[in-house]
Amino acid sequence: MARPGVFVRAEEVAFLEDVRRWRQQCVLVLTRAKPQRPFYNATSRLIEAIDDVAEVVTGDRRTFYQRDASTPGEALPPVKWRTVD
Repeated sequence: MARPGVFVRAEEVAFLEDVRRWRQQCVLVLTRAKPQRPFYNATSRLIEAIDDVAEVVTGDRRTFYQRDASTPGEALPPVKWRTVD
């Protein structure tokens, strides 16, 4: 049994999944809200708070950020092309 006030890893993972959904909804709200209005500013602060929580739990503030596109590295096996006659 876990001690009171201490999360176990499964609880952290479930919590992060819930927080991820909240952050996605907040980003959608920001796309429709008028910039620098009270609702926009409050939603931006909520996203910052979610990123703070991610940093505490995972050690990485950018846990929920979109990953940059990347090209395959040299570690991939060579591609063998097959031609059809």
